[in-house]
Amino acid sequence: MKTSASVPDAAVPASVRGKAEQVAQALMMAAMAERAQDTAALAQATLRLDHLGAAPQTDDDAAAMERWRASLPNGSPPMRGRALGPAYRSATLRPGASTQLHQTFLGGRSAQIVLRVSRGPVPRLVVRDQSERQVCLASDDPIECRWVPLYTQRHQIEIVNAGPEQSEFYIVFD
Repeated sequence: MKTSASVPDAAVPASVRGKAEQVAQALMMAAMAERAQDTAALAQATLRLDHLGAAPQTDDDAAAMERWRASLPNGSPPMRGRALGPAYRSATLRPGASTQLHQTFLGGRSAQIVLRVSRGPVPRLVVRDQSERQVCLASDDPIECRWVPLYTQRHQIEIVNAGPEQSEFYIVFD
């Protein structure tokens, strides 16, 4: 089950997009702003990530968030985290490589995975429940999977780079 927007992200109001999609967009903005050394855009993206309650899942992602927060001007609003909410991680896959992640999603609550590529080809994303039933297959940009698990269970997320070059991306779980 794949959901694709026919309207570009910028044209869809934030109130209509899912939280995972908003986090993915803010991550892309932060990464591009950091590369371009655009402190104003980096501050805006960092504050957006904090407002959304996004939590890094790896040490590298936590270090990037701290670096982004350190670039905020003095007098910025205090950072407030959330106990629950979207989580994200960045990853890199060589051509022909794949990786598997595991996440637990709550039963009866909308689950969402968004993947945004910062460099390279768009990988294929396959999500399976603990019975190994496929709940999502997506390979078109933008990648977004949304479903409602019947009960709380662990899901397997497989990401495959079938492209000719390295793929760098952010994946967001909510």
